[in-house]
Amino acid sequence: MKRMLKKLVRPSLARLPIKLTSPPKIFFCHVPKCAGSSLNSAISSQYYEPNKLDTFGIKRAVSKRTADILDIPMMSVREIVMVHNLSIKSNYYGRGHSYCRPNVVKSFSGEWNFLTVLRNPVDRWISLYTYNTYKKSQWDKNTLSLNEYLDSKTGINAGQEYLQYFSNFNNRNPSEHIAEALDNLQQFSIVGTTGHLDLLTQQIEEDFDIQLNIPEINKNPNNKLAQEIKSDLNTIKKIEDICKYDIEIFERFTEKHGAIFSAKENRQ
Repeated sequence: MKRMLKKLVRPSLARLPIKLTSPPKIFFCHVPKCAGSSLNSAISSQYYEPNKLDTFGIKRAVSKRTADILDIPMMSVREIVMVHNLSIKSNYYGRGHSYCRPNVVKSFSGEWNFLTVLRNPVDRWISLYTYNTYKKSQWDKNTLSLNEYLDSKTGINAGQEYLQYFSNFNNRNPSEHIAEALDNLQQFSIVGTTGHLDLLTQQIEEDFDIQLNIPEINKNPNNKLAQEIKSDLNTIKKIEDICKYDIEIFERFTEKHGAIFSAKENRQ
């Protein structure tokens, strides 16, 4: 009888949560149209959620409403939300479209691993334009023609995302912030590139002991238009001019570090 009671109260080993000695803290800085949705889905659903670790996301609709109420830029709201959550000790994973300026990365790099993915800026610009033009959602939906978009503030900003995300760029003297962005990216734990997600998953597994299967999410709804834009040399020249500072950041970083950068490997 005593043996039977012991069996009844003894917890099933199969139901016990996985014990992790020191799970990595990762913030994924998601630059739009750089395979971010796929990577975030894999990391969050395949590691942090199953292990019941606290995570946070910077939600776009909430950010916009907060920005409208307080009358401040939406990206400023996102930065504040990010820093607030990075400061919470129980959080282990975060993700979102948020600038990761040098002072933020420097302040938290001792505790958090910053991760991002870069893409050829011209390809990223075209993908963003076609995606926002033909997507079903009304969020940031584009209604401008390509020529109008090229001359618009939105189109110009779309070509300077790396400056915005990784330096203290304030829309003045962009060339002066290229070195700052490059130095900041070298403080990240891992920087991948979209054309080599296989190398990125291998590096994440090696550095963090996390095995991933990355799904394909947010496919471009009009690849035909993207190909048409790429075949127009005059349009490509205009896009390259808009993206020239981001192109320099991308080319200089990948020329030095290749398709995948790991701070851990560079320290060895």
